[in-house]
Amino acid sequence: MRPTLLAAISFFAASFSLATAQSDYPRPPIEAYGALPQISSAELSPDGSKLATIANLEAGTRVAIISLEGDPPVQLGIENSKARGLEFYDRNHLILHAAKTTSTYGFRGEYEYSGAFVMNLETQKVRQLLKGTKDMFPAQSGLGGIIGHGSAPEQILMPAYMGPKCSSPTYDLLKVDIKNPRGLRYQKGTNDTRDWFVGEQGRVLARERYNNKKNLYSVQAYVDKKWKTIFEVEDEILPVSILGVMPDESGLVFIKDDKDGFDTLMKLGLDDEVSGPVFPPNKTEIERIYSDANRKILGLRYAGVEPSYAFLYPALEKSVSGVLAQLPEATIYLDSWTDDRNTVLYRAFDANIGDVWLLHEVETDTLQIAGRARPAIPNEAIGPLLSIEYKAQDGLTIQAILTVPPNFVPGQSGPIPAIMLLHGGPGSYDGFDFDWVAQFFANRGYLVIQPNFRGSAGFGEKFEDAGRGEWGGKMQSDLTDGVNALVKAGYVDPENVCIVGASYGGYAALAGAVFTPDLYKCVIAVAPVSDLNRMLQSEKRDHGRDHWVISYWEDVMAEGDARRKKLQSISPANFAENAKAPILLIHGDDDTVVPFTQSTRMRSALKRADKQVELVKLKGEDHWLSVADTRMQTLRAMDAFLAEHMPVTN
Repeated sequence: MRPTLLAAISFFAASFSLATAQSDYPRPPIEAYGALPQISSAELSPDGSKLATIANLEAGTRVAIISLEGDPPVQLGIENSKARGLEFYDRNHLILHAAKTTSTYGFRGEYEYSGAFVMNLETQKVRQLLKGTKDMFPAQSGLGGIIGHGSAPEQILMPAYMGPKCSSPTYDLLKVDIKNPRGLRYQKGTNDTRDWFVGEQGRVLARERYNNKKNLYSVQAYVDKKWKTIFEVEDEILPVSILGVMPDESGLVFIKDDKDGFDTLMKLGLDDEVSGPVFPPNKTEIERIYSDANRKILGLRYAGVEPSYAFLYPALEKSVSGVLAQLPEATIYLDSWTDDRNTVLYRAFDANIGDVWLLHEVETDTLQIAGRARPAIPNEAIGPLLSIEYKAQDGLTIQAILTVPPNFVPGQSGPIPAIMLLHGGPGSYDGFDFDWVAQFFANRGYLVIQPNFRGSAGFGEKFEDAGRGEWGGKMQSDLTDGVNALVKAGYVDPENVCIVGASYGGYAALAGAVFTPDLYKCVIAVAPVSDLNRMLQSEKRDHGRDHWVISYWEDVMAEGDARRKKLQSISPANFAENAKAPILLIHGDDDTVVPFTQSTRMRSALKRADKQVELVKLKGEDHWLSVADTRMQTLRAMDAFLAEHMPVTN
């Protein structure tokens, strides 16, 4: 960790030294922050000849392919869909994953339809994979996933629900030729199959199943053309999740908690023997698995405010070490690499270089900037990041990220107005990275607090479990304790604190408004949950009453005690009369995660109580603020609201 600055709270500097704080600094226009990043995703081709990007340009979102060999760049438009990611099949074929919110006749409600499109970079023709596939179930989300390459050249394997509209569909494995994208059955599944795993040449290795009615989770290996159960357990919530395949195809890999509640990667052999760990224990949580086209594990990324890595292949380990040696203050996220693992692509954030994409040549240990995510924001405008730790009322240590104005000097600049900015999930966390909301308001003079309250992911099972049943309880008092600690340290003006959050963070913002009404000057809730009973009702409608998702939410919200009276007691909509601060609600009308009615319910309750409330409806927006225009609309609404109710005066 970095040097301690204060005794009352443990502070650790990040991004760059606070000694470089500027008396004056650039203030880019709001559009520089509210716009989607100019490059939101990137992928390196297997031979290193091309870099494909999802580029958000003035003309709209495009797939932009940059030749690293000097050929002219290529742009392909994306119409009526939201780009989610890219992957190369080979140097001449790129696969785009995209989604849109839609509905299907005969099925209730909207859902997030996803799909995959193969782009021939020579002919520039685009085809949707699985389009026209016979007997494919008509209404399903999660479509477009690729789990491996098949037995024939230019063949990929994709799972999908199969069966007519009125049937109970089976989750089958389909083979798809990238030149003729209609799918054909490769291996039949069951209606409770969740995932498939294959080896080289498309050899089927295993499948994962979960029976909601029996609460029965199982993993089956495909041996001698028969299914053999190699792991089985009863649980109301998915007990494990298979993440990939061992490099020698001898087994599958999954995450298991060690005796201290931290993640370890284990092997489930196809002979049903459990062994491991695959990597030495690291006393942290595993955030991402890195694997090849057939999901054979190559390495992993550990969670944390600054991520760390472990690999089975020395070249990738050498690359990460080389980049960090050159950029010791940077947060780096490994993205993709060439087949020979000599060229590696990263996204990195460092106040000295900004939010950028980097190419690292491993043999020569050279770095070059491949693209900038936010070229309109100069480095001098970036707010420094700090990591802090403070004690909750019951003694639990809470870690938080602060983003401060570029001219902020510890011990001299405070107290200043602050924004308590809360992550969603709640099983998520904030770390050292570019946050467009935090950076905008820090640039405008606010101190932004992003607490990793109990229940957040990334800090071990015990810390996450400490949030079970604490919605509106200790998870909320963790926020209060953070404000009080920063006020006591002289950094935050106690009369000027605004609580802001999205999704679960939106719930916590509204809970702050009604359960600690004297603490906050204003409240902004984006896509919030306001009525927990109604939220559970909508989940039961969408998934079925016996689905494991329902058990999960009942456990997280109320530690299994999801009686109506209990959920009423922690639902902000039922306590609108307690609110004192003005409240801004922002919600997309295409949100398939938290229904738009959660915000209208809160607005109605506040109006009945004669409280000050405004609701901004984002037309055509989903849960993740994926659309450029409505993301900009969101930031403008937040800026105007804060300027009215909690302006920075100096």
